[in-house]
Amino acid sequence: MKISPERQDRLIAAASAAFFRVARWTPLSMGLAGGRLMGAAACSLLSRHRNIAVANLKFAFQNEKSPAEIRRLVYQNFQQWGMIAFEWARLVRMGGGAQPGRFPFPVHVRGLAHLQAARRKSEALILLSAHFGNWEYGHYYYGRHIHTLNFIVRRIDNPYLESCRLSSNQRYGVRILYKEVGLKAAIKNLRKGHDLVIFADQKANPREGVVGRFFGRNSTSIPLVASFAKKFELPIVPMFVVRRGNGPSHDLTFLPELEYGPGDSVNDITQRQNDIIERMIRRHPDHWLWMHRRWKTEYPEIYETN
Repeated sequence: MKISPERQDRLIAAASAAFFRVARWTPLSMGLAGGRLMGAAACSLLSRHRNIAVANLKFAFQNEKSPAEIRRLVYQNFQQWGMIAFEWARLVRMGGGAQPGRFPFPVHVRGLAHLQAARRKSEALILLSAHFGNWEYGHYYYGRHIHTLNFIVRRIDNPYLESCRLSSNQRYGVRILYKEVGLKAAIKNLRKGHDLVIFADQKANPREGVVGRFFGRNSTSIPLVASFAKKFELPIVPMFVVRRGNGPSHDLTFLPELEYGPGDSVNDITQRQNDIIERMIRRHPDHWLWMHRRWKTEYPEIYETN
């Protein structure tokens, strides 16, 4: 019997609500252990996503990593997202946290001087980021403790999950801007002095993207960071969240400002963006979302069996 999309959404909503309630009262260490088990199970069951991750890792690292290392990385990657799923569910359920003004989970800021140096140049900043680590922790912490933050996203298909994301971001001072109308709002808010975080790691539509290099291969990339920065003369500060081991602590890491000048093109800046993201992935390869077809436009053959 085929389940209608509406019924499927309701079932997912019910399961998610139950998961959120359990996460709220589960000790953090126990929940993270459960998240790793959940990720390991997903790695075994979700063969399509596992195969895409394997294909991407093989393609990105070529002869740098053995087949055994690739398999281990894929397994660790799924475990990472299992832990993040638990952390996000717990954070959503806790709302704004037990104590106003205090972030309820261990986040340590690194490289704050880079952010402060950029802030001296401009009230509003562009934050370069990616689908890397527990970015929700980073955004929530930033919105609560550092500065007003805007985030351009695609709407989650399930309305219940989208409602959870929207309300939890708002409680922590992060404004969600949807892609279909988000650019105008982002420009308006940049002029007000709000910061804007942009994820620039996934493939772009060939009509909208620019061709550069990523892991040494041609790749169509999102030029939004470069376009906004050049048009409004804004500093670009890379921001990533890195987990400490398998525990609950995370480093909200700011890297040195992406340097560019009047003579640099959007393509030049986008390539530097790609290089920064690639370096972070190489340092923490289990943190990136390997389960999307990053090179589908240029090299579709690597996914033919997936």
